[in-house]
Amino acid sequence: MTHRIAIIPGDGIGTEVTPEGQRALEAAARRFDIALDFETFDFASCDYYLEHGRMLPEDWRHTLGEFDALFFGAVGWPEKVPDHVSLWGSLLQFRREFDQYVNLRPAGCCPASRARWPAVSPATSTSTWCARTPRGNIPASAVPCSRAPTAKWSSRKR
Repeated sequence: MTHRIAIIPGDGIGTEVTPEGQRALEAAARRFDIALDFETFDFASCDYYLEHGRMLPEDWRHTLGEFDALFFGAVGWPEKVPDHVSLWGSLLQFRREFDQYVNLRPAGCCPASRARWPAVSPATSTSTWCARTPRGNIPASAVPCSRAPTAKWSSRKR
């Protein structure tokens, strides 16, 4: 079975990190014998907006709905397009239409560093920590994410 992944670099750093992310996915796929098929799209970028007057093409939902996963880089280039246009015209559309609502980014402690959270240190932590993206006036926070589901986690209602 081949898993199809839509790659959408977006803007700025997204155009730099998505090729590297794709390389990492390809390496993992080779290691674990997983078939992946990638297709890259130029929409959901401010350059696309400046050319077409919109962040996404008319048929974006149907086009992306055919894929098993979306790998989205970054959105926004305030010098070209106001943030509310790029954000609401792409990323929030993806989240709304595909029922995605959380940005999780792995975070960890470097050796010989002091953790912001006293219970976590490079020597004592066996968990992965995920930094939650700040929204509005809500400060960023971190929550522990167990590497494997625990009984408590598994019994939670979702």
